[in-house]
Formats: sequence, C-alpha cells, structure tokens
Amino acid sequence: MAQVVLDTSVIAKLFLKEEGSGTATAFKDSYIKGKIDIVMPSLVKYELMNVLKYKGFTKREIIEALEVIRDYGFLILELEDAVINRTAEISVDYDISAYDATFIAFAQDVGAMLYTADRKLLAKVRQVKFVKHFSEFVE
Repeated sequence: MAQVVLDTSVIAKLFLKEEGSGTATAFKDSYIKGKIDIVMPSLVKYELMNVLKYKGFTKREIIEALEVIRDYGFLILELEDAVINRTAEISVDYDISAYDATFIAFAQDVGAMLYTADRKLLAKVRQVKFVKHFSEFVE
C-alpha cells in the first residue's frame, strides 16, 4: 500500500468549503478504503489550528477538527533530529518557510510522495520529484 504525506494546505480542505475540497476528500476516502496510508509530521496539528482560527472557526470547532483527524487514524509522527536538520537545509536551499520544508524533509525521510495545494511552494521546489500538486493524486 502506498504511503503519502499530505501537507496542511490539503488537510485544511477537509474542513473548509473551498476549491479542492473534493480532491482532499478523495485522499481520505482512499485511506478509509485501505488503498493508501496517510502519514504526517505532528506540525500538521498546529498549522491546522492556525488555518482554522484565521478562517473564523470557533475554539470548539477547531478542537473538533483535531478530534476528527485523530479519529481517522492518520499516522502523525514526531520529528527526529535528523529530519529537523534536513528541514533547515531544505528551507535555506529552496528559500521556503521552515514549515513547508518540514513536510518535504518528513516525506523524504519516510520515502513517501508529498501532496500540497500550495502552488507557490511547488514553483520553488519543482525539481523535487516527490512533491506534487494534490490534483495529481491517482488512487
């Protein structure tokens, strides 16, 4: 079974009614059907809280969203020192935020494709072959 990493731009679409929400739901559905494993760094929880807060979600709604993520059973892992060090390298090498670099370093570490909805990020890391736009996902 293929293992994929989803960054926060994709996970947030599970809770936001916006363009691409259906594609984000396709990842979840594939996971539930046992066709893929979804694995993410623990940073996703903090970024998701931040996104939902700025989108006007209440405290309760944010907590419920975190519970939904936990209930799905996605594998959420803490970062090891080697991944943190690689994050710093990627952030500087590609001139991207440490947050975005974290997902790239994590995906590299676990040997998985990283899917993002962030086109600006994709433009900066276009030569990194394991980072794809989430619309490119094929079950």
